[in-house]
Amino acid sequence: MSLSTILPSGEARRPVLLLALGAFALGTDAYVISGVLPKVGQDLGVGIGVAGQLITVFSAVYALSAPVLAVATSHFKRKQLLLAALAFFSLANVLAAVAPNYGVLIAARVLAALAAATYMPSATAAAATIAVPQERGRALAAVLGGLTVANAVGVPLGTFVGQSSGWRATFVFVAAVGAVSVLGIAATLKTVASPPVASLAQRIAVGRKRAVPSTLLATALGMAGIFVVFSYLAWFSQHTVNVTGRGLSIVYLVIGVTAVFSSSAAGWLIDHMPAVRVGSIGLGGLALTSLALAGVAHWGGGAVLLCVVLGAWSLIGWIFNPAQQQRLFGLAPGPLGPIALSLNSSAIYAGQALASGLGALALTSGPTTLALVATGAVVLAWITMYFSAWRASTAPAAAPPPAQTAAVAGPGAGTGAGAGSSAGSSAGSSASAN
Repeated sequence: MSLSTILPSGEARRPVLLLALGAFALGTDAYVISGVLPKVGQDLGVGIGVAGQLITVFSAVYALSAPVLAVATSHFKRKQLLLAALAFFSLANVLAAVAPNYGVLIAARVLAALAAATYMPSATAAAATIAVPQERGRALAAVLGGLTVANAVGVPLGTFVGQSSGWRATFVFVAAVGAVSVLGIAATLKTVASPPVASLAQRIAVGRKRAVPSTLLATALGMAGIFVVFSYLAWFSQHTVNVTGRGLSIVYLVIGVTAVFSSSAAGWLIDHMPAVRVGSIGLGGLALTSLALAGVAHWGGGAVLLCVVLGAWSLIGWIFNPAQQQRLFGLAPGPLGPIALSLNSSAIYAGQALASGLGALALTSGPTTLALVATGAVVLAWITMYFSAWRASTAPAAAPPPAQTAAVAGPGAGTGAGAGSSAGSSAGSSASAN
């Protein structure tokens, strides 16, 4: 596959690539702490459950602040906002690297989350603006793909760095990637016009549309089912099959690589069957593989078996979010679609925050309970998804949305492994996502 098939052409190629690098840094920062969480807890003198609240804080701040910041910063020039957000993000990670105690590290995670919530909508908006119309989908997929690559490459690499040189080196690594992005964007990105941004009232109006709240709740519960395990995966691996140190990077690599395949498979499945069926396949498979993880935790089986089960868990579990994105485009068609996707992104981070909180409670009962709690969250997501589908099927026919509705969105169309899978197909609606 050549660069011409995944990046826009001409002058837009380099800045889009660097915008994607910034997304890669943010995605790595969001997830890599899972791989060094036990080391963080030991070094700062807190339990693993308390250390896990670093994930809760980051995700909760992102979920709550992204829609507000998108509106509050809508009048800033895009290039200056991107540079300021990435620079702030890098400095927040430097602060995390030198944090003398848990309180300072929490503050650093809050600052990093605020910067990330500012950067992502601006990055997708800038990419869509500088690309020619027929290549906007490619530009959006490239930037959101930075999050996917972060899961496949950044998290395993950051985990390896943290296990080899200490958890503080992980944050230095993330800060360095962010700094490179700042320099590159400053040198290559020209002045970018600020597209229209949805007001908070418009976002709330979309969020109140029939079946949208229950669909967003299903997203949050499904992501909670994934991240109950993922947030504490290093601890889980150690307490089930005694995988520690650099071996953890292999575990995360397996998850990252299979997640990339999952993202591609989700796009194909959505094109060939109803999105609710794809979501059902994802949640059903996720529930079964979560139960399999509980079996490994209870009976053991070795590192190879754990990697096989986690590979299957990742391969099928990540197709759920792209299916949800497609369903939301059906519930909020036309120019309302990007707003719905921004709400879905906040629901994803809300689910992550819920997961790390639930996981902290389950840890005291052991890894088997952790996997069973994840299974329970997935089952609730499955029930909620079908309730939202029933709500949508009983809705009266809606009038087409007014043409003057602002083209908007919020904190990106997705996150994690499934972030870029539907970006291309939704490009027409989300070309000015911000």
